[in-house]
Amino acid sequence: MRSFFARVLKESIYINSSYLLSSWIVLSAFGLFFWTICAHLYSVEQVGIATALLAALNLLSSLSLMGFELSIIRILPSHPDKSTLFNVCLSTASVFGIIFSLLFMGLLPFFQSDLDVILSNPATRILFILFVLISIGDYLFTNTFVAYRKADYTLRKNLIFSISKLIFPALLVTFGAYGILSAWMFSLGLALVYSATILSRRFNHRFRPQLGISPLRGMIRYSIGNYVASFAEGLPIMVLPILIIKVYGPEESAYYYIAMMFATFLFTISTSATQSLFAEASYAVVGMGKLIIKALKFLGLLLIPSMLLMILLSPYILRIFGPTYSAAATGLLRILALSSILTAFNSIARTIFRVHYRTAPLTLVSFLGAGSIFMFSYLFRSYGLIGIGYAWLLGEAITLAVYGYLILRGRDRLFSSIASR
Repeated sequence: MRSFFARVLKESIYINSSYLLSSWIVLSAFGLFFWTICAHLYSVEQVGIATALLAALNLLSSLSLMGFELSIIRILPSHPDKSTLFNVCLSTASVFGIIFSLLFMGLLPFFQSDLDVILSNPATRILFILFVLISIGDYLFTNTFVAYRKADYTLRKNLIFSISKLIFPALLVTFGAYGILSAWMFSLGLALVYSATILSRRFNHRFRPQLGISPLRGMIRYSIGNYVASFAEGLPIMVLPILIIKVYGPEESAYYYIAMMFATFLFTISTSATQSLFAEASYAVVGMGKLIIKALKFLGLLLIPSMLLMILLSPYILRIFGPTYSAAATGLLRILALSSILTAFNSIARTIFRVHYRTAPLTLVSFLGAGSIFMFSYLFRSYGLIGIGYAWLLGEAITLAVYGYLILRGRDRLFSSIASR
């Protein structure tokens, strides 16, 4: 273990993985404080509606990004005009963000949900569109730092976001659920200003609205493939809160969101390792096999102990939000924690596909996994949130089984190429 930590201080894959993980720890820790404050200042119903609004916002951001947030990690290091590439990605995604936001708000009345009431006047609608654009920008800025292998700036950005968002909930309490959403997004906006400043001063980025196909040549097909695959992969985490608030009510949506928030900490251990793996492999694919082994060591050292602690301490952790949260969400959190091992291996497999530009099988497997989660959620709907947890676990297991089948059967040439390195 001592030799491992000695290497962590020297190798960029470990350094950037550590910075990314530290960033997610900061987000999780301050997120805990944020939602604790909100749980005491706002009703359970208001918290539930706010979590559904955040889920909808993330869904729209993901739709609008067109896969640029992943492609920029793979393409930016070798691109001759980095500023133009970034500007076109941000401008294009922003245009789609406005279009999808308008479509979403136009369709809301047909679903007769609580979200339609919140987004019923022009002021909240305009602000919601602005929030979508802020979210799009944050995704691109974050992954640009990853592409440059400078994840320490991501940590600093997330510190600004995390600290500032503790201030706003008390100031915006009169706005109810929209006050929670605004507190979150105003803080993210401050972090976005910091990111833009760093890219301008340290990396000589010149920001201006810019549209065009030419800067994206060689990237569009890869971006669209990643766009579809990432959208499918993220569908459950984005859509389930919206479905839960419709089927079970806003209180159950709040319980689900808090459990998923803690589980996401485990999931982001995998994300930190695989994002760094993706960035390193984008510079030199030749050492892919060794990089995978390093990523697995990083995961094994941190993920397994964290998972066990989460399973054991979940009722006590959730009690911070109140006894109702602990009683309603403990079982769900334990199942989600158990699934983090499956998520880790799936993340490694997805990264392998992305590095080798194999987006077609990645897309098929991602849709299969998401479809499995939705199917089992419907079949287990009578079990409430526990049923959602089992659906998530089974969906991840099916996804891993398909990846395992591809590896064992040797039907995808990228695995044989990696094994030979």
